[in-house]
Amino acid sequence: MANEPKKIDWVDLYARARWDRLLAAAAAVIVLLVIIVSICRSCGKDDEKEPAGTTSIAETIPPTTEPPIDYSKAVYLSPSTQYDNLYACDGTTTEAAAMIELAKKIKALLEADGYTVFMCGETDSVRDKVTQGNELQCGAYVALHTNSGGESGNGQGTECYYNSNMTASRQLAECIYNNVAALTPTEDRGLKDESSRDLYEIVNNVSACCLLEVEFHDITELSQWILDHQDETAKAIADGIKNYLAIAETSPSSGLIDPTAPTMEWTPDIVH
Repeated sequence: MANEPKKIDWVDLYARARWDRLLAAAAAVIVLLVIIVSICRSCGKDDEKEPAGTTSIAETIPPTTEPPIDYSKAVYLSPSTQYDNLYACDGTTTEAAAMIELAKKIKALLEADGYTVFMCGETDSVRDKVTQGNELQCGAYVALHTNSGGESGNGQGTECYYNSNMTASRQLAECIYNNVAALTPTEDRGLKDESSRDLYEIVNNVSACCLLEVEFHDITELSQWILDHQDETAKAIADGIKNYLAIAETSPSSGLIDPTAPTMEWTPDIVH
């Protein structure tokens, strides 16, 4: 009959559906196996070790270390940080304020001539200053102070202390002292080594060092002179430092501490 509907072969249709499912499942298993194999290979590469005797690329590259900085021609300035010492001329200016200002002037003069200059902090202790100076190992370490007391409270003149264990320390002190002594208005007190006073900055410094006492701040006229002659004093000290560095350049070994010299005992409470 022409209009009779086509019969569905259910057996054939069911058979084909099962094969489609089997093929899809097989494809999924294959993809999963490929992924697992790839992961295993990647892990194996991470665990691989270089054969004995081989050298890695990193080992063939020399380490890049910065060479130590040479501060043998640099200067460390250590102005007094004693804010309790008042100047007799006005009763308000302190030794620290006057010497910090003097150090700034010296620093400017030296830097204008191309020198590298370091300066302590305005509240640093002598222990801090010496630690900084010993780390830098500059060619010259100069401590700046003004004096007080003296004989019967009438002291006058400049003096400069040095470390007798270093030839360079005396040379530095002499270069600065000669310039400042020629400038001050009174009779001066000379060069003195560490045996004269237990000065922490002189005894514990590894660089060529000196401690300058410009004048006496407890005398009215002299304290006023210190304040009125800051520029001239700064130039005298800066010139002395430059003179010393010129000498040190021709005999650099003079800046080393003599290993045969006796060691000094120091008192940490002594500031100046």
